[in-house]
Amino acid sequence: MQQAKMIRFILWTVFGLCAFGWAFAGLHFILPATLPFWLGLLIAAALRPLTLFFSQKMRIRRRSAAVFATVLFYTLLVVLLWAVGLVIWGQLCSLTASLPDLYKTAFLPALARFFEWLSRFLSRFVPDLADTVQLWMQSLASAAAKLSTSLSSALLSFCTDLAAALPMVLITVLVTIFCSAFISLDYPRVMAALHSLIPARFCPLADQLKSFAATTLLRLLRAYLLLLLITFLELCAGLWLLGVSGFVSIAAIIALLDILPVLGTGTALIPWAVISLLGQNGGRALGLFVLYLLITGARSLLEPKLVGQQLGLPPLVSLVSVYAGLRLFGVLGAVLMPCLVLAARFLWQRRKTIFPSQPS
Repeated sequence: MQQAKMIRFILWTVFGLCAFGWAFAGLHFILPATLPFWLGLLIAAALRPLTLFFSQKMRIRRRSAAVFATVLFYTLLVVLLWAVGLVIWGQLCSLTASLPDLYKTAFLPALARFFEWLSRFLSRFVPDLADTVQLWMQSLASAAAKLSTSLSSALLSFCTDLAAALPMVLITVLVTIFCSAFISLDYPRVMAALHSLIPARFCPLADQLKSFAATTLLRLLRAYLLLLLITFLELCAGLWLLGVSGFVSIAAIIALLDILPVLGTGTALIPWAVISLLGQNGGRALGLFVLYLLITGARSLLEPKLVGQQLGLPPLVSLVSVYAGLRLFGVLGAVLMPCLVLAARFLWQRRKTIFPSQPS
């Protein structure tokens, strides 16, 4: 009996190590290389109910309904992205056009006032420091000019790197579109082919895992959409209290930044607060900084709780999994690691199906 337990423990340890190794290798190597196929499969699976609905209601063949559903989905997606892109582009153009005037009317006068105050303050103690402060101001102005040149070079380099990566992004998007279209046309055959790759004894478990994964992804999407809505409402309330005109569109753009990798609300709020401070609008600068702290604190508290509630994980387990995923795999890992933890728990609960106990 003890020997059987020891063998079972060793088997589960080896299985866990192999599963972790496969997950790590999959996220780092296999997933990027096969991403268009999996995205296409996910889109085709999401469009399958719509395809069946069109086939039944419009009384057309399922392949024709699949083509119609796929074209409708991508048309609506392009229209939505185009509308969001136009709004963001308009705001960016407006901000870019106002930057030179902002530099002349806000930054330079604020800098001159600061050094004038510093000169008066220091002259009370050391009168000879007035000339030194003037030299400091000239040096800072020269450094600001060099910084502007460096930022322009960095922006040009970023645009060059983006232009270099754009062809691969476009190829990935096109391959994903074609994969989703081809899979939608032959969805039963593709699923049967994937099903045939699984050993017969694991087929029922794979079907359960498939429905479990679909439910988990929907719950995860619901959790992050709820976080996005909360961030948007916080931004709307904060910007309205600060008297910002057009606060709804500005809040929507900043909230969208919060879901992008690396970027966040601080990407917009912190520079905005600094510019307001330089423009002698200390009240708005303080309000923006406090708003940023509130949004960051609320997200840090709510994200593990909401994700855990939607996925059925305890808050502590959700917090640790989000942090571990962020450290190991970046932003994508922070989203996917709770799903991997759920999958591990799912397999553990069905371990007797995987490793049936042998009679002693």
